[in-house]
Amino acid sequence: MKTLLVGYKAADLTPELLAGDPVCHVLDVYHRHAIEKVHHARAVCSAHLPDGPWDLVRFRTGPKLMSGELALDLLQECHRVCARVEVDFVGRERDRNDLLAKITGDPDRVRSFRAEWPASVPGGPPLMFTSYPGCFCHRRLDPGGLALAEVAARELAAQGAECNLLDMGCGCGLVGFLIASVVVGARLTLVDSHARAVEAARENAAKFGVDAEVILADCGTPPRMDGSFDVFVGNPPYYSDYRIADVFLETAKRALKPGGACYTVVKNAAGLKPVQERYFRQAEVIARRGYSVLKSVKE
Repeated sequence: MKTLLVGYKAADLTPELLAGDPVCHVLDVYHRHAIEKVHHARAVCSAHLPDGPWDLVRFRTGPKLMSGELALDLLQECHRVCARVEVDFVGRERDRNDLLAKITGDPDRVRSFRAEWPASVPGGPPLMFTSYPGCFCHRRLDPGGLALAEVAARELAAQGAECNLLDMGCGCGLVGFLIASVVVGARLTLVDSHARAVEAARENAAKFGVDAEVILADCGTPPRMDGSFDVFVGNPPYYSDYRIADVFLETAKRALKPGGACYTVVKNAAGLKPVQERYFRQAEVIARRGYSVLKSVKE
């Protein structure tokens, strides 16, 4: 029997679930690598479910595992690719029934959860960004990302030079595309581990007419970290005691040319500043919109 497992992480998988050599679908390439490493199981990372054919789809979801929009979007896809769907719901029975009722009550209705919202930096045109469920800050502008874009765009535009820019953890491309809207000759490489973010960033690149390289990779294995970039921008998550931010900054150190600039953003600089200064001699703190943008230069 051909089985597709959707929404499962490596820690969720048991010998019973893996019996029969199912295919595991994930949205984040980090989880694909973990499943392949821990269980040596087949895993696919893509923005949408593979068509199959499938005899059974098992879908793991719940309020603490994913947003309601993403759960409903994936559940629609489960029913699109297979007639037999089993839901492994983590949470209250009432919430499970509410989710399933939205599909079974009107099985032919297909909802779109695509969202658009505007953003711009001073001196730049308004851009209408597209995002999808699963993207960071879906349906809304991230104020920290906007602060980062405004500071970096202002400084790079004042320099008036072309630059190779790496946007790490790019999401839908907010920071990179806003910078490119005012910095003439900016050449963008955007990297994210989430397949939905990469899909949105590629769509936005085409919409804005920007010839950007958009890459699906986790922060442990980014491509082209060869000292060829002039600018690094990143808005990493700050949970796990800054461990992910640490990987971002290690990447920045390897990616940048001597004299290249690293920009990151955080609400309070106290936690991130010493991490950034492990890789760069100094981190200047620039206040913007209630956030701290940290700028370092590679020596």
